[in-house]
Amino acid sequence: KNPCKECNGAGQTNQRQKITVPVPAGIEDGQTVRMPVGRKEVFITFRVEKSDYFQRKGSDVHTEATISLAQAALGGAIRVQGVYEDLNVQIPAGTSSHTKMKMTGKGLKRVSGYGYGDHFINIKIKPPKTLNEKQRALLQAYAELEPGTPGTIQGLTYALGGKKVVIDDPEGLVGGLREALEDEATQDSNKEKN
Repeated sequence: KNPCKECNGAGQTNQRQKITVPVPAGIEDGQTVRMPVGRKEVFITFRVEKSDYFQRKGSDVHTEATISLAQAALGGAIRVQGVYEDLNVQIPAGTSSHTKMKMTGKGLKRVSGYGYGDHFINIKIKPPKTLNEKQRALLQAYAELEPGTPGTIQGLTYALGGKKVVIDDPEGLVGGLREALEDEATQDSNKEKN
């Protein structure tokens, strides 16, 4: 006869209530989680913002890292930002561009299951934009000795017998390096004979 003025006899009222929603570690974009609120259940769909640095594929993350020409040829180490901590990555000698390195267990926590995903690092070699005279001479001297070069190298010509020679060496830096290397090779062969 006399219904409640708040619910009009329905036995329920619409109320606003602030709740804290725990975000599960490793949750993916668009994933829905069921959560009890009072005597009811609420479905919450998460929107995960994209990162400028990390690229996500499930619980695995992918990043890019650049190394120098010297690090690629001789090896070394770099620090890479990880999901939970910075990672020290050992670069083996002779690393080529677009090499993928896998850091096992350094990705995101798996939502449905145990453990963590992997962190994949795509290595890119950053060649120098400008070279001073000494750097240019060192690279040209290396280019003269490099076997199996596909195509040609700017600033070098092929002499008789297929040997590569620097065309322009006004300061004699490449010639000096060539002589030093030939002297060392001669000394090494003399030591072997004795």
